[in-house]
Formats: sequence, structure tokens, C-alpha cells
Amino acid sequence: MKNRYGDVYGFRKLTDNTYTIEGDLSYWRFGGREGQEQMDMSDLGYVDPSGGPFISIGYTIESRMVKRISLINEQIIFEVE
Repeated sequence: MKNRYGDVYGFRKLTDNTYTIEGDLSYWRFGGREGQEQMDMSDLGYVDPSGGPFISIGYTIESRMVKRISLINEQIIFEVE
């Protein structure tokens, strides 16, 4: 897939219910879940690579809804239902 800047990215399945995103996505912003006092990198509310896609809780990957987003060892992990 391509984002709005033409950068190619894709989701790679890690386990039955986890995915990561791969591609030339050099710049990111991310944030915690609403109501958190401090940002917890193991329980993010969204990630947004430069050019997109904006991925938050509820986003779908391969028709499965994202229920948790984590940053583990510099890798974004999406846990799906």
C-alpha cells in the first residue's frame, strides 16, 4: 500500500492476533490513550507515521479491529481481536 506521500508500507502478521507495520516510514508521532495520566508505550492510543496511515484503537487490519498498540524494542505492535 502507499500513503499520501507515496511511501510504501504493509502490515506483517507476527502471531495469530498481532501485526507490525513495515516500510519506509521514517517519522512518527504517537500518543497515549484518552484518560491516561502518563503515556504508556505498551498501551498507546494511536500511531501516525508521516504521510499516514493514522492508526488508532478501532482501526482494522485484514478485517480485524485493533484493540491495543504497543512500542516494543522500537517496533510498533498491533494486537487485534
